[in-house]
Amino acid sequence: MLAEDPEVDLLFIGSSHGPEGRLAKESGLRFIGLPSRPFGGAISLSNVAALWKLALAAIRALSVLRAEKPEVAIGTGGYTSAAVMLAQCLRRGPSLIHEQNVEPGRTNLLLSRFVRAVCVTFKESVGFFPARKVTVTGLPVRPEILAPRAKESARAALGLRTDLFTVFVCGGSQGARKINELVLGAVPLLASLNVQILHQTGERNYEEVKTNAPSGIETYKIAPYFDDPSDAYWAADLIVCRSGASTLAELCAVGLPAILVPYPYAYANHQAKNASVLEKRGSAIVMEESSSSAEELANQIAALARDPERLRAMASASAALARPDAATAVIRVAKSLVRSQV
Repeated sequence: MLAEDPEVDLLFIGSSHGPEGRLAKESGLRFIGLPSRPFGGAISLSNVAALWKLALAAIRALSVLRAEKPEVAIGTGGYTSAAVMLAQCLRRGPSLIHEQNVEPGRTNLLLSRFVRAVCVTFKESVGFFPARKVTVTGLPVRPEILAPRAKESARAALGLRTDLFTVFVCGGSQGARKINELVLGAVPLLASLNVQILHQTGERNYEEVKTNAPSGIETYKIAPYFDDPSDAYWAADLIVCRSGASTLAELCAVGLPAILVPYPYAYANHQAKNASVLEKRGSAIVMEESSSSAEELANQIAALARDPERLRAMASASAALARPDAATAVIRVAKSLVRSQV
């Protein structure tokens, strides 16, 4: 990974009020925070304030870039990224953006007109961008997730039984209340089967799930959040989760079949569009949050647990979507921009 290259000095620029600063510090990266505020969909005083903050952030970013003189700037979407990438373009420095989702966000659609290269996770995204700029790289995944491990050892590390069909439920660090509700309802319906469930509830929902969890079911275990979910991924035969781009990249890297419950309020319904790609390729089943029930979830899990042939086909389709070299591919594009500058 680029962060581990001693010849590379990485500077992370992000929102001054988001989690980026903490995450960068934990990763040993230099960090500079900029003011930012998202735009709404209509003309309003709030959007005027957001434009003003964007202008301030762009001025600040230009000052930082002039001092740092980066060889290349990489943006991953969002309003802080817009300020930095526009500042880099004003400097006429090499720049690229990476679009995680199938349907691009507003920021990356705008920036694609100015940056020199666009990297995308899904080949279905190519048509949104100038053809001469775009490269399908996939989405970089943490190296610890890419390191294979045996299911038995991964399960043992998590205190799970090694002989049961294992489902990992993951709603992200903040959790997903609807998924939690579905799982709590499904657990008693699956109790008589040889199925165990490892449920990452999200930190803010942990106590609520713990209070409402059915008692006396030893094959149901909960945890608030895994900083490193590697063991949970490799322990699982099936995952139930949202369909954010990072989660999808990780489960495909492991080759996991999935039951996806897209977050219905994401911008441009991008989670549903991400999920549709996996469903069409045969690696996932998609359940709509608004119309799904605990009984349906239990039936889907039970059906897959009883059908190893279908599960293997889904796992194979998932693995076929993986791009374990995505980080290297993005770096390759970045370096080509630097070389073309010389």
